[in-house]
Amino acid sequence: MPMRFSVLALASALALSGCNLLFGGGGGGGGGGGVTFTQGFTFVRKDDRNVYLADDADSQAIETRTQSANVRTPSFSRDGANIVFVRGGTSDAELAVVSTAAGGTVRTVLASTAMMKNFKTPVFSPDGTRIAFSFDDGTTSTRIGLINVDGTGVQTLANGGLAQASPGFSADGSELIVAAGNPGLGYTQIERINLATNQVTSVTNTLGNEALGIANRLVVSPDGTKAAFDAQVSSGVVRLFVIDLSTRAVTALYAGEPGTNDTFPCWMSNTQVAFSSDTGGNDNVYRVNLPSSMSATLLLPKAIEPWYGTVSQ
Repeated sequence: MPMRFSVLALASALALSGCNLLFGGGGGGGGGGGVTFTQGFTFVRKDDRNVYLADDADSQAIETRTQSANVRTPSFSRDGANIVFVRGGTSDAELAVVSTAAGGTVRTVLASTAMMKNFKTPVFSPDGTRIAFSFDDGTTSTRIGLINVDGTGVQTLANGGLAQASPGFSADGSELIVAAGNPGLGYTQIERINLATNQVTSVTNTLGNEALGIANRLVVSPDGTKAAFDAQVSSGVVRLFVIDLSTRAVTALYAGEPGTNDTFPCWMSNTQVAFSSDTGGNDNVYRVNLPSSMSATLLLPKAIEPWYGTVSQ
């Protein structure tokens, strides 16, 4: 099914894609020029793998917040003041945090160990005091970890015998929603982890008829009622889906171009999801509206692994 774009957004984004989008260009551990971030995206680019910010108030004001490269899956704290991300390789990965304010210093929260490595998809708790993430446990399985933002109190959460990945906090922060599956066989289920009791319960053991397994990210909506995820389908490409966490109904969110991948969803609101896509051989960020959409709006060129946030005033 052909992808259709907002005409104004497409014209604006195409104009930007031919420009030098680095206004300030970063520096030191964090960097950035004079742009004050208030609302918009953090993301990475394939060519240099650094943390970027793009403010809605000025789509041409795009700045870096790192210069270390090899960065993955940045996400905002709920107040928009900080970004958590992974940097490094499989065996030397770190969880790190940097401020959205210009000139912030990158701070390592957790470094890899023999039994806790290959960190993925870190997210802040709603109150900003903890970070949940997935990691390889040194065997054949992936687990969920939890750590205080100051680097203390690291713990491995219960897994009920399944591999787990891509944690997302509930709206009140009392539990995590995670992708799950038999080790080595893909993430074909969704579970809850109660953070007070460290007990695991099943949300669903099926992703419906189309989604074969969660590919990269499961992310909970701001109101906690739904989760969006990307999953491989029978044709081999990756598509977007949404699950109602109460009814467990799974629906396809968007049908993209044949042969292309729509990945790494993030919520812009309870009714809007942004994602990255390689449509046309490019890596851009688009937006679709719920409950399901036949068209997508191009928001940001040359961007992957997006996360949307707003700085509290």
